[in-house]
Amino acid sequence: MSNVLCLSIGTAALLGLVQCKLDALPTTAYTMTYTESRCSANCAFCAQARKSRAKANQLSRITWPSYPLDKIINALIEQNSNQPFQRLCIQTLCYPNLFENLTQLVTLFRSHLPNIPLSIALPPMEAKQLQALYNQGVDRVAVSLDAITPRLFNEIKGAGVKSPFSWKHHLRALGIARSIFGPGRATTHLIIGLGETERQAVHLIQQLVNKSITVGLFPFTPIPGTSLANRERPTLQQYRRIQLAHHLLQNRLVTLDQIQYNSRQDITKFNVHREILADIIARGKAFQTAGCPSCNRPFFTEQPGGPIYNYPEAPTAHVLEEIAYQLAGVL
Repeated sequence: MSNVLCLSIGTAALLGLVQCKLDALPTTAYTMTYTESRCSANCAFCAQARKSRAKANQLSRITWPSYPLDKIINALIEQNSNQPFQRLCIQTLCYPNLFENLTQLVTLFRSHLPNIPLSIALPPMEAKQLQALYNQGVDRVAVSLDAITPRLFNEIKGAGVKSPFSWKHHLRALGIARSIFGPGRATTHLIIGLGETERQAVHLIQQLVNKSITVGLFPFTPIPGTSLANRERPTLQQYRRIQLAHHLLQNRLVTLDQIQYNSRQDITKFNVHREILADIIARGKAFQTAGCPSCNRPFFTEQPGGPIYNYPEAPTAHVLEEIAYQLAGVL
């Protein structure tokens, strides 16, 4: 087992391991497995990809400094007695012996911090491996599709970039995770802005909701040194429409046949009472970070100065006015 573990810079700051201004406090302690080489996968958007030229201590736009594992455990124990995190999360890279390292790491977390729910974002694993993690006390697992369609998946995460992943295998792993961990406790992440249409995103979200698989939304974020460094981000208007669609579908407030699209397959109307949409916007939850409970991922995909796609805290009244303006075309 590696005696080193990485932390998101915000987690490290909250644990007192680094000096860093925090514009929003992480409510989950974000950790990442450490390996001296890069990830053996080659996802085109990822700073950790095998052929990436991005900084080795980066994931998304966040820096992940590494520390001795015992130092992290001690800091987490101390923090837990003061201002506890609401969740622990382990982000994983692909490398030999990952599963063995995970089981040892989970044992440490469960023995020292038994009352904090634990999530793991991992590559596809077999049923016996997922069952073993469940038996150890892991609360949730995430297997990230990222891409919205099989074609985009192949181009960005699969054979098209000489990566070991396949759409079929990811879906199979998600189904296994859902059967082992239970409804709502298997998560997948979807990245908006990789070339999909809004209609394709909405249909995939509905399929996942039907299977009681939790969906975490991310905007595409270009990272220098990655294959997609020059691709543009989605517009805020596009992302807000998908966020609103996700919220409506997740809460069974709309059906697929109610949603209308233009010739570009952009959402033009939800055919939901205006009062319902206004109430959703006023509450603001639909535009906060989506995924596991208590996961707020502060500024993983944006600069604190904005534009903000996923709000780590409840949006202010001024922000909600801006969101209503961004959604004006579909209200």
